[in-house]
Amino acid sequence: EVNMADIHIEKNHSLDFDTARAQAKKWLEEANREFGLNIDYQENDDGDTAAIKKAGVDGRAILTKDKVVFEADLAFLAKPLKTPIINSIQAGLDKFFA
Repeated sequence: EVNMADIHIEKNHSLDFDTARAQAKKWLEEANREFGLNIDYQENDDGDTAAIKKAGVDGRAILTKDKVVFEADLAFLAKPLKTPIINSIQAGLDKFFA
């Protein structure tokens, strides 16, 4: 894969899809309150996607029946935030998709 995202995190879940969708929305709402994100959530039958934007961060979350994936590309000035972003995303996924 030539165009690798700066951040790529996957977490498997065993929730039914409606529950997973509700948890994904709770996770994104909490992240939004904490970081002030611009989130565009799209529901689809075979999986949901959320475009997540903030200065220097171009992210997306993908929810399928058995996993949630977060990817983000970071602008040069946002590169130092990579580790805190990863830690925060991981904590959120662990909390909502335990």
